[in-house]
Amino acid sequence: MSLTLFVSFLVAQAALRTLQKVFNITSEDYIHLLSLAYTLLAERRDADSVFIEWLNATKNEKVFALELSSRQQQVLVGTTVEGAIQEMAERRDLIWQTAPNLTFFKRRPVSMEEASWALAVIMRHGRVVHPYQDQREVRDPRMYIFPLPELLDVALHPNPGVSIGFQEEIVINGKREEDLVLQIARRDMPKGEEIFLWPGRLSNSEMIARHGFSFRENPVGIGRNVSQPPSWSDKKDSKGRKEYDLYNCSSLEDFELRFNERGFPMRSFVRCYRISWFINNGWYSPALKNRMRELNKWPPPEKYTKSDWLSWTQADAEVNRVILEYCQYMRQRLKETMDANTAEDFRHSKDPTDRVLWHMRSEESRTFKNCIVQAKKIKT
Repeated sequence: MSLTLFVSFLVAQAALRTLQKVFNITSEDYIHLLSLAYTLLAERRDADSVFIEWLNATKNEKVFALELSSRQQQVLVGTTVEGAIQEMAERRDLIWQTAPNLTFFKRRPVSMEEASWALAVIMRHGRVVHPYQDQREVRDPRMYIFPLPELLDVALHPNPGVSIGFQEEIVINGKREEDLVLQIARRDMPKGEEIFLWPGRLSNSEMIARHGFSFRENPVGIGRNVSQPPSWSDKKDSKGRKEYDLYNCSSLEDFELRFNERGFPMRSFVRCYRISWFINNGWYSPALKNRMRELNKWPPPEKYTKSDWLSWTQADAEVNRVILEYCQYMRQRLKETMDANTAEDFRHSKDPTDRVLWHMRSEESRTFKNCIVQAKKIKT
């Protein structure tokens, strides 16, 4: 444990100086990624690590997208995860390139294989931990690694309402207060009931790019494009941002165009984009807070009965226009980036990786095709 704390201390110092100056790294997510990676690598090299059982069990972890052949990489082109290979490679290379800046790794530099392993472990076993209840306004959830062998066999579930999340808590142990990370069930669970862990907010395509498998049903829709409204701000204390927060539009993720396989957009996008339209076009009213059910509803009703029907109809027309344009673009991209010979090759391949990739592309194609059909049905 002392080595872990030592490396974490070095990272805290190096991240503020070297990473910002030499590599122009200012993102908190990247600094946190590196701190986890360095600690994992240091523990992996320690034969006496208290986490040796867990480390041995994860020694073969790999990032699926980084293991694909050139032929297989072509299947990702045109999909929502087309950039996954470059994104993961950049993270891997960042770990590899920045490690020598720490004294601990200068004598024995981190290899590319070690950097790939560290990234794979973080991607596969990193867990979202929510901060203390009274700090959630000022601190975002973070990714943690729990090197416990007992957690390795716990299944993942895409629905955060079913999986049991982690959160920081202060508990009283005797007369002492202790800071802990706990799992707190959302309901009474009988003994022997299976529990699940949440993999994070990942669509089936993103799950495949990272882990090589997907879920039968996933509440996180396929897509990724963000339609950021001009009135939305990253500053949490700004007046406009506080207004968006009233409608749970507190992250740009809520403005992502994502769709289930039937072609319907996620409720968060419909709700938040409608609110942004009302704000940007002078139709916003605080009374909208009492109409959350209508804000979430899609497709919209054919006719509104309240006096502000015109504004709602116009908002719906804009939402549907954005949806239709994006789905048509993605559908066309999928067509243009796949020739008949390659499609035939993967469609009949018995290779497990080929089959997973073709399933992913087929699911995206169906999703955007259904999205277009649904959007064209809407009369606004």
